[in-house]
Amino acid sequence: MNDNLLVSALVLCWRWSVFLMFPLLVFGYVEVLGVPLSDFDNGVNHHKWILVCLYLLYVVLWWRLNRRVLALITRRR
Repeated sequence: MNDNLLVSALVLCWRWSVFLMFPLLVFGYVEVLGVPLSDFDNGVNHHKWILVCLYLLYVVLWWRLNRRVLALITRRR
């Protein structure tokens, strides 16, 4: 398989996952914990802080994993 194609697919996956993860986190948070979306919308701050922290954790993990995978691919060449 062409390594450039794999790298570009990973970059595309990264961009879309960062874009789509926050709405997915909100949906999952509301569904799993059974918190009504109106409570989340009306200013209950601890729910918002939890979601922001989860999103930032996701971005940091993806950033670290993305660097490692790209390094592994370039080392394999």
